[in-house]
Amino acid sequence: MKLGAIIEWMDDLSTFRNLVRLTDDLGYDVIGVGDTPARAYELYVSLAVAAQESRNAILTPMVTTPFLRHPAATATAISTLHELTGGRVMLAVGNGGSTRRVVGRSPVGTPQELHDYVTAVRAILGGGTAHVDGHTTEPLTRVHAMPVYLAADYPRSLRLAGEIADGVVTTVGMSAELVERKVATVRAAAEKAGRDPEAIEIWGFSFISVKDTRAEANAELGAALASDVALRLKAPHMRALIPSDLLGAVEEMERRYDVWDFAVGGKNARLLEELGLVDFAAGLTGVTGDVPEVAAHLKRLESIGVSGVFAALPVLADPEGTLRRLGQAAASA
Repeated sequence: MKLGAIIEWMDDLSTFRNLVRLTDDLGYDVIGVGDTPARAYELYVSLAVAAQESRNAILTPMVTTPFLRHPAATATAISTLHELTGGRVMLAVGNGGSTRRVVGRSPVGTPQELHDYVTAVRAILGGGTAHVDGHTTEPLTRVHAMPVYLAADYPRSLRLAGEIADGVVTTVGMSAELVERKVATVRAAAEKAGRDPEAIEIWGFSFISVKDTRAEANAELGAALASDVALRLKAPHMRALIPSDLLGAVEEMERRYDVWDFAVGGKNARLLEELGLVDFAAGLTGVTGDVPEVAAHLKRLESIGVSGVFAALPVLADPEGTLRRLGQAAASA
């Protein structure tokens, strides 16, 4: 199975540089950088630093969002990175998650917004024009065609990924059944659109912690899991995943969640535990356990059709240890 790591330049530049170097040295296939103005420095400046510190890994935004940059600006930025790295790039686009709330947008974007943005960016990257906000762009000369991936979790966006994207990045957790449904949705949409379902690469995105025990791993991921419970369960089909006995707790999490708190053991993490939502949240978007447990789960994911998994590092107290142990788990899967 392929591995990716999501790394952000948050406070200390040397820490960011060291994590990028370690990830590349360990043989990870992709390094993603979040487009998260609430907690990290600017995306493409960070990716330029990552380009300096890596030799082999593909670099990508993980993920950029339609409302922060004009398609021509994104095409120019990612093409500049293509030039800087000798082609070690791909582009991942998504709705934006908590970034939407930070800039005053509704928590959930629309598939049409993603469709229009991906279509426009791809056209510009190919040297063509695009129709954006009622205007037609001019062709750009310093651009490069490249794979465009779509971050998708909801049925409509998963179908959209199957119809137009080169690959999809979707959240995965300890529930293999939920992942199976997502893979099936993408492949069915691709087939309906006349595409080869097997040609669409499916990557998982997960909050991953590999510790001596699953309890320790769950504790390290508390802030990240809290974010998903608070922000990602509002749509009707996501609401349907909530057990009836946990609905009140989820509603309380949504009311009391602090969008600015990302600390390990912080108030969001404590609230998740207080409300008894840790196991439920890990089933949605967490991969946790010791090395053998995580290896077994990676093997299950691969058998379902997931070709790679991104580990989100910014939320971890021990990102270096998780990088090494996750590498061990993948090697033995």
